[in-house]
Amino acid sequence: MPIHRGYERHQGERMGYYQWGDSGKKYYYTPGNGRARERAKAKAEKQRDAAHASGYDE
Repeated sequence: MPIHRGYERHQGERMGYYQWGDSGKKYYYTPGNGRARERAKAKAEKQRDAAHASGYDE
């Protein structure tokens, strides 16, 4: 499953997010904040790596 990026309203604000697959947790960031975006992407990658380490096979 790929990591994908999207935008939606979260707590009343337009926020960007990264998510692993279709049902993984969404990691939100403020659009325009490069550091926050990279942190959110790193968390989604960490979730992907943990799933594979636990035996997930695509």
